[in-house]
Amino acid sequence: VVIFIEVSNSETLNTVEIQQTISERLNLPWNDAEPIAKRAKFVIKALTRKRFVILLDDSKLILTTRYREVCFQMDAQRSLIEMRILGNDASWELFLGKLSREASASVGWLGSQNDTREHAMKIAQSCGGLPLTL
Repeated sequence: VVIFIEVSNSETLNTVEIQQTISERLNLPWNDAEPIAKRAKFVIKALTRKRFVILLDDSKLILTTRYREVCFQMDAQRSLIEMRILGNDASWELFLGKLSREASASVGWLGSQNDTREHAMKIAQSCGGLPLTL
């Protein structure tokens, strides 16, 4: 699913319009009475079941990658900011600090068969120590 959203260059984004555009493109029901946060959870849940790309017109994007070549291929070298990569311990601490209370408790459990912890460690390692991806 390709979702094209025209975003103005104003200081504030119109969250409701963005949500409505995504909902229309995914053929989701729309309820004006729902709060933005509840609608956001519904949209995210729907997006997790789809393969999608969202194109934001007139927006600035942040691209994170471990490979400088990717930045050059995306023509992003004009604004290239090289970030230092975190070590394993610092990466793990940052990753843990961003988890919800429930997820953190599940990962923090030190049982011998903690599959959740193993998966979390693989995810953190796959970020390559880049703070923005962690």
